[in-house]
Amino acid sequence: MTSLSKPVRRLLHKLRDNLLLSGSAIALLSTAFSLIVVANLSLAQLAENHLADVQVAMLSLPRPQSEDIAIVLIDEKTVMKYPYRSPLDRSLISDLLQALQARSVAAIGINVLFDRPTEAHKDQRLYQQLRSTTVPVVLSKVSSSAGFSAEQVRFANEFVGNLRTGLSLIYRDPVDHTVRASLLRQVQGRTVQLGFAATLAAAVGMELPREESIAIDYRLGPDPATPPFPIYAAHEVTDLPVAALENRIVLIGSDLGNASRLRTPLSVLNDGFNNDLPGVVIEAHILSQLIESRSRGIALARDTFLVTLLMAVIGCIVSLIPVTLTIKLLISLALLPLTWLAAFSVYVYQQSTIPMVAPTMAFAFAVVLSAFWEWRSEFNKRERIHHAFGQFLAPAVVEKILLDPDALELGGEVRELSFLFTDLEGFTRLTESTPPKQMVKLVNLYLEEACDVVVDSGGTIDKVVGDALHVMFNAPLAQTDHAARAVACALALDRWSQAFRTRIKVEEGIDLGVTRIGVNTGDCIVGNFGGKRRFDYTAHGDAINTAARLEAINQRLGTRVCVSETTVNQCPDYRFRRVAHLLLRGKTVGLDAYLPVVEGSIDEQLIVQYERAYQALSDNDETADDLFAALEAKYPDDPLVRLHVKRIEAGESGTTLIIRKK
Repeated sequence: MTSLSKPVRRLLHKLRDNLLLSGSAIALLSTAFSLIVVANLSLAQLAENHLADVQVAMLSLPRPQSEDIAIVLIDEKTVMKYPYRSPLDRSLISDLLQALQARSVAAIGINVLFDRPTEAHKDQRLYQQLRSTTVPVVLSKVSSSAGFSAEQVRFANEFVGNLRTGLSLIYRDPVDHTVRASLLRQVQGRTVQLGFAATLAAAVGMELPREESIAIDYRLGPDPATPPFPIYAAHEVTDLPVAALENRIVLIGSDLGNASRLRTPLSVLNDGFNNDLPGVVIEAHILSQLIESRSRGIALARDTFLVTLLMAVIGCIVSLIPVTLTIKLLISLALLPLTWLAAFSVYVYQQSTIPMVAPTMAFAFAVVLSAFWEWRSEFNKRERIHHAFGQFLAPAVVEKILLDPDALELGGEVRELSFLFTDLEGFTRLTESTPPKQMVKLVNLYLEEACDVVVDSGGTIDKVVGDALHVMFNAPLAQTDHAARAVACALALDRWSQAFRTRIKVEEGIDLGVTRIGVNTGDCIVGNFGGKRRFDYTAHGDAINTAARLEAINQRLGTRVCVSETTVNQCPDYRFRRVAHLLLRGKTVGLDAYLPVVEGSIDEQLIVQYERAYQALSDNDETADDLFAALEAKYPDDPLVRLHVKRIEAGESGTTLIIRKK
């Protein structure tokens, strides 16, 4: 299971990261799903069939009434004139044959079965008349494949032997029993048997199509009141003028109630059976289609797939349009009627039906699946953002980033940032002298509380390296007061670390070193670096190195917090004391370092007198030695006073410190 899940996970990652690939997969999945549903769900097939029938019934072009075919129906009024109705009185057929031949018809098709004997003299008369008629006659063939008994088949073969016969090959849809197609021929081994209409067409010299089956192109009359073919009752034929049937192919069949009628696409125009057609009328439609070489196009499996796939692709595109969900819904609701209108137009101009249910389902499914995939991708992106920043940023900041996650795409930009670096003094010594379990607990507690201070100050924790924090401000969200935030965070960390040291001394009996802090502001490149699956939001530039160097210099200066001049210049609301002009290793330009002043924690006289002494030292004024000596006597614990007194005692002058170590 694990070996299978890894390839699946890799595929899902590829789909997530590649819009074209994910869209293609969704379109194919929607297409396959829709085609499978329509092929296996009866309700979907009914809907597809019904829509096709509506096109046939309402959009087929009207045609003049056929001049080639006429229909003679044996109806209830006809059979009432004879002693029995089943089987049909053979003298009725004999009289019709005689009357039709007298009216010079082109051919006669008898869609009546002769599968059992009746009165012997009537059977004999019809038997002889069928063989003596001079016009071509085609009869319906009785076969065992149609469910007739061996006795019925034997009698039929004897009765119509040596005559033209054709099978009834009308195809009834198994889902809704509607007649939409017909076989032209039935092949059984080496034997080929034509259908009834095809046999008639061949009898009058028509060349038959090579197709084994055809979609029936039902012929509509010129107007609703005029049928496509002249239809006469059998008992009225003898009263017809010769011109009514002359040179026409006449089809004889029965219309004895709903049991003898079949449902066709034309039936959708009426809720009842009024538009269901007798079998002989359907054969007339097929014969007319063959004579006039008409065809009605139906979608092949390939065409259905392509149309369904196209709608699925359109659904994917609609879902990916960068608009609101409401507008997407409106676009979808507008597109569907347009596609159906296009399908209807194809039938009007091409007399071809194309599928509508499967493409509609594919469109809807693609829209829903694409929307879900987009939501899931967005959710995953938010989760990755939470994972990347949730532990290092304030919740409100993370929420702002989530509102614009595209801002975290791979790449970077040049931006001014403020950096804060921390380090715990004596960490290596502490790890060597403290039991591992206690050390892990202590470090975790230290980092957890330190990170809370940073997050509360609006800082972004770039990295945690051992006991050290690398923090940046003004990224990923813009902070116009980033320098002031960095200084405020440094002071907050300093207060917390001092209190933390005291607490750990009391609770654990461990002497923690001081937390040294360096702050610097400068331009750098910030952004996502790495890969799409694993990115690192960080910054690169010399300003970062300077912040790290300032943190380390605290040890030499005797301070806990050291801030660069670039940061100080952007913090007018804070007070600072000048520490020294530092010339870092590898640098040709020095920088001024400052110590932030916590209001109320230091004597105001110290600040004033130190500034005077520092300026004198900077100017190489001879009074600097005396000024610092006086400060040392009054403020012996002040780190800056101690720093410069030691320098003076060592024979150094000025305020420039050359830092030879990194």
